[in-house]
Amino acid sequence: MRLFRTPGETKIRSKRPKPVHVLVDWNSELRSPVCKGLGDGPQTARSALKYVCRRVGKLLQDEAPDDAFFLFLRLYHGWRIGSQPTERRRFIEEARVFNPADPDDKGLAEYSPRPSQVVRDLEFGDRLLGARDARLCGPRLDHHLPSTYQKDPRGVYGEKMVDTALVSDLLHLAMDQDRSWIVVVGQDADLVPGILTAEGMLFGTDRRVFYLARGGIKNSNPKMMDLVCRR
Repeated sequence: MRLFRTPGETKIRSKRPKPVHVLVDWNSELRSPVCKGLGDGPQTARSALKYVCRRVGKLLQDEAPDDAFFLFLRLYHGWRIGSQPTERRRFIEEARVFNPADPDDKGLAEYSPRPSQVVRDLEFGDRLLGARDARLCGPRLDHHLPSTYQKDPRGVYGEKMVDTALVSDLLHLAMDQDRSWIVVVGQDADLVPGILTAEGMLFGTDRRVFYLARGGIKNSNPKMMDLVCRR
């Protein structure tokens, strides 16, 4: 047994930590109030990561207060121009260090929202979970999806393949025969079909899927509101 203590709590948790896959639409988080006025840079990335982890931690605490969790983050955004990483991707790499001024910084673990909820990993959604390694590309053969940030005919940069990459990984994770839960963090109704399908795939198991959406989402099925957690 492992003892996890939070303020005012002495309960012993005997279960193994449950893995939670947190799939984040990163663009929606950069537009969140917590990032307002911060500009763009590693500190903004840190603020967004802290906010996401806190909100996911509250959701898990509300749904399963006696359980422990390991959090595995995957971030989806326009991470590449061609095969080259964007500046925002580099900001995330820098944000893996929670506090650059602290030589004892523990990196991603510092983002853990509670002693019973520990951040274990952070990955990028341009390397798909279900795609073959033979399809990896770029100089380092480290991604399946180049050009996720590209110009439209007007010369304006925008994201490509981001929502479908998230949904592809969501369904791949739903097929796993494990104990994991899945939390989708975003604001886009385009993610709803994948979330509903993942719920159907998990039906009859003790696994769960949630959509952590800021203020709810528009144009969605009113019968799925129990899947949507407002933040």
